[in-house]
Amino acid sequence: MKRLAGIVLIAISAASFGTLAIFGRYAYAEGVDTFTLLFLRFGLAASFMTLILILRREPFPRGRILAQLIGMGAIGYVGQSFLYMTAIRYASAGLVALLLYLYPFFVAILSMTFLRETLTRAKIIALVLALTGAALTVGPVSGQLIGALMAIAAALIYSVYIIVGAGVMKRVSPVQSSTVIFAS
Repeated sequence: MKRLAGIVLIAISAASFGTLAIFGRYAYAEGVDTFTLLFLRFGLAASFMTLILILRREPFPRGRILAQLIGMGAIGYVGQSFLYMTAIRYASAGLVALLLYLYPFFVAILSMTFLRETLTRAKIIALVLALTGAALTVGPVSGQLIGALMAIAAALIYSVYIIVGAGVMKRVSPVQSSTVIFAS
């Protein structure tokens, strides 16, 4: 039963993340600005996660780990989200989403540089194919350059968030980390 619940939650998360740009476009069309959109998104998520944290009787993180989670949320997640949601104002949602998904390339490079991970031949081939596919799909970005650059910056910030999170997340539960990150 837990496995099924996990699969359902992953599917909901993927669908929500995948449709974020589309809902953002609708919100912008109704006059909502980026700050309001993100405040509502993170405010609702933080409230929901705080309730879950309380119901599960998990302690709120403290000390250094709390500071690291706040940094991950305020700089990493909010920074990435702000750039991503602003990018869709200047470029098509499809282009922005595609460019955000360059983050595995950046994670691989950052992991090699800072975590001393090795890039195997299979990883190198996968990265080259992914970059080639992205370049062929994106093509020229004339008229959408600002949005494209913001989307790439969002991918870079998300990559750093993942690298930093790899160490931090080992010391807290997913509920604890999500609560603090969303509230930041």
